[in-house]
Amino acid sequence: MNARRGLFDGLDSTGLNTAISEATCLGLEVDTKAATLRLDLTVMTVPADGAAPEDHQVRLDFTGVSRVAASLRVQRWDDIEAQILPLELDGLDEAIRSFGGGRLHGWEFIDVDDSGWSLWRELLSFDTEIDDHTPSHVLEFSQEEGIDPRELDVRVWFDSVAVYDADGKEIAPADFIAGGVRWWKAHDAGDPRTIHPGVVPPL
Repeated sequence: MNARRGLFDGLDSTGLNTAISEATCLGLEVDTKAATLRLDLTVMTVPADGAAPEDHQVRLDFTGVSRVAASLRVQRWDDIEAQILPLELDGLDEAIRSFGGGRLHGWEFIDVDDSGWSLWRELLSFDTEIDDHTPSHVLEFSQEEGIDPRELDVRVWFDSVAVYDADGKEIAPADFIAGGVRWWKAHDAGDPRTIHPGVVPPL
């Protein structure tokens, strides 16, 4: 497989956004020589029939990664300005893990506009360019849990992404997205299989 190609070459960003919404972020690994980034998640999914898995861990492999930027900062209620905390690319995994499994809150992570980026790109802990090619896509997510005043924003520029299960087996894009779409439909219908700590129940 070409290093800059993957299962989502014709990227369904809407479907992928749904599939990873409220996922638990477990960690991240960057290989600058291969221009790849691996994001480990536990995602919300249910099968067409039967019980939902208790812990559905997946690995998203982003290829053709050209740039990674992050802002790790702390701002208490009485702070006028945020304090930017030191962080480098090789410490990003440790920083993510320090949030103890924060969820990916929101509905948009892939190919988002610059509205969020414009709010924190002047507060960067690091901005690392891996190569100078023009990437096709962007990933953006944050970590912020509980009463911890810290917040971590991450933005990744990339070309393609592939998905694997915990055993390293490739998951077809349609299957991965379908599991997430089913979960959210079941959640909205009050299906007890979708009861999870930290996930707001349907109104």
